[in-house]
Amino acid sequence: MNIKKIYLLITVLAVGTVSTSCRAWLSVDSEDRIMEDELFKDTDGFYTALNGIYVDLVNANLYSGTFGPSSPDVLAQYYDTEADNHTFGSLALYQNEAKRLAVSNAWTRAYLMILNANKILEHCETASGTILNVTDYNIIKGECLGLRALLHFELFRYFGPVYTVSPGADAIPYMDVSDPQVMPVLKATEAAERILDDLDKAASLLGESDPVITLGKNETDNGGRNLYGYRNLRLNYFAVKALAARVNMYLGYGNNREEALRLAEEVISEAGKFFPFSTRDEVTGQAAIGAVTESAEDRILSSDVLFAVYNVRRGEDIYEKYFSNSLEATNLLAISGNGYRNMYPEEGDLRTYQWESTKDVLGNDIMSFVKYEAMEVDGKNYPYMIPVIRMSEMYLIAAECYADEENSELAYARLNAVRNARMTSSVSSNIKSNIENEYVREFAGEGQLFWYYKRNNMPSVPALYDRSRPNITVSTANYVFELPQSEDGFRD
Repeated sequence: MNIKKIYLLITVLAVGTVSTSCRAWLSVDSEDRIMEDELFKDTDGFYTALNGIYVDLVNANLYSGTFGPSSPDVLAQYYDTEADNHTFGSLALYQNEAKRLAVSNAWTRAYLMILNANKILEHCETASGTILNVTDYNIIKGECLGLRALLHFELFRYFGPVYTVSPGADAIPYMDVSDPQVMPVLKATEAAERILDDLDKAASLLGESDPVITLGKNETDNGGRNLYGYRNLRLNYFAVKALAARVNMYLGYGNNREEALRLAEEVISEAGKFFPFSTRDEVTGQAAIGAVTESAEDRILSSDVLFAVYNVRRGEDIYEKYFSNSLEATNLLAISGNGYRNMYPEEGDLRTYQWESTKDVLGNDIMSFVKYEAMEVDGKNYPYMIPVIRMSEMYLIAAECYADEENSELAYARLNAVRNARMTSSVSSNIKSNIENEYVREFAGEGQLFWYYKRNNMPSVPALYDRSRPNITVSTANYVFELPQSEDGFRD
């Protein structure tokens, strides 16, 4: 990579289907290589560079695939991959070569984005107090540190060990420089410390200046670039704290669990009024266009999403690629009616709007995953959002921590808050299994269930696509991914 340039990858936005403000803040100049001195000569240039990172997060090797709806959910056994020569069949069986191939491009892409974030961070220091005022410095630097931590953590979960089993094992390099170079592979404890340190610094900076703290999402289109608006589409203060709760929960030790609970409760308390759970009217489309309409359904239950990436080609990049019932059996990811009924035993569950009963190309009855199907709803962003972190996870983290402390009253209160918000009944027994069931239902298509299994070192996972099938045996070694061959060779 030429270190005198920063590479900003552009997604062409669909005119007319996206709010003006979103087009404005996601847009960058037509040239995809911009000289640094020219780019960072003013505040707008800094935001252009930062927006370039957000735009590329929708890449298929990041949140439109490997970090979201494809690889982790295949590993979590959401989908039937038993057809002969199924594209994901080997991955679903945890075969090493399939695992390596599934994530090799994610490694390259994530570190490219990390390098871009580091380049912006480098220029923030020279521009502080001159080009950048205090607010812009805090927001830009805070978001870059948060993005750097987020991307490292995604790689850490894949390539690092089961942390509670082998915290001293090798994990990943931590890239904090802006030019490509060989960085040492850190022990998991060291990498985790770096991730949490970046998140702590990000929260401190954003805590000083992020308008989300007083205005919430601020989704008002005022016709300008809205640099301080649409905070749910940026790694805002609350999302950074929620991510820190997720990281601490993943690490799983006593002090980390205490910190996870503290952070989760703070996010629930501070952000709850700005990120409430979706209502039935919102999910059915009633709130958007005044009538219950399938084409306006908010299937991602967007209201409590703390941070989402924004992909105007979401239907084509995700639904048409993985879930459309027009796909051949070797490419389709779907579940059986049996799997669906076991996943959603209560018909009123709002998350059932993410599925549709249909037939595949061979005429077989299937439940098709329509959460990311293309749709257009005037003035709404949810047809283009891919959730990365949401408020409901904070409730489930808190419930799990309270359960570990044998505080059953608070554990059930936090768990049932999620269940009731999704229009299902309260429970009063089997707290751990009910928490797991909520992870299954809550994060379909968002890639979080597999990491719940990994951090708990689950020895087997259920075949969610058809519960008549036996559980899948998973060893501790199965949860660990080898470094890409190109990386091994380069280091050798």
